[in-house]
Amino acid sequence: MSTVLWANVLVNGTVQSEAEDRYALFDQTDKLDELCRSLKLPSFESICDSTDVRFNMDEFELPDGMESTNDYMALHGVWMALPEAIRMLDALLAHIQAKSVRFGLLTNQHDQVVSELTEVLAFAKAHQGDAAKFNFSIVQ
Repeated sequence: MSTVLWANVLVNGTVQSEAEDRYALFDQTDKLDELCRSLKLPSFESICDSTDVRFNMDEFELPDGMESTNDYMALHGVWMALPEAIRMLDALLAHIQAKSVRFGLLTNQHDQVVSELTEVLAFAKAHQGDAAKFNFSIVQ
């Protein structure tokens, strides 16, 4: 089982997940974070929530009344205001495309990163009217 990122929005206290495995974004998190720093954007890693991974590693149990890690993440997770997240992801994608940024030493995941960021942005933008917050959950 591999580790991936899933894009999520928080709408009226409820997590709505894109539920698409974003392997390249997870694999290139460090590089994406480095690019964000160089562009004076918020940290990419700062919107990557580890609730699901920590639960699966038995670091905590769900409190009574919570049925899933999404319930816990809605209350205690790492989130960014949706407009700010969209601005960050848009700027990051534009830079990656304009500069043909390489992702990887032996193989280049540029196309996968661009594709995944484009799809995540479409998901986030589709929720602009109703979602308040955005994050990526780290899923194993």
